[in-house]
Amino acid sequence: LIVSNPPYVAEAEMAALEPELRYEPRAALTPGGDGLDAYRAIARGLRGHLVPGGRVLLEIGPAQGAAVSGLLVEAGLTGVGVHPDLDGRDRVVSATGPS
Repeated sequence: LIVSNPPYVAEAEMAALEPELRYEPRAALTPGGDGLDAYRAIARGLRGHLVPGGRVLLEIGPAQGAAVSGLLVEAGLTGVGVHPDLDGRDRVVSATGPS
């Protein structure tokens, strides 16, 4: 099982964050750019760390479900799904490693 909450806020969204998040280290919130850099790196490295049939769970921003799902499909994972948080916003992408 691999679980990650990588920095995922797009650079363009930083100014609109809630005031309390401004005290968080910038590197914990955004990788810069479109916010997907960490997911690209994770997707590239999954095959070397995920056992056959193993699961991966990634926290995402509400608008990133399709993009992160696509990265995992491209990496050869199956059963890719997007799951909402308690407010109904997309929050987690899950997938299964190839058998």
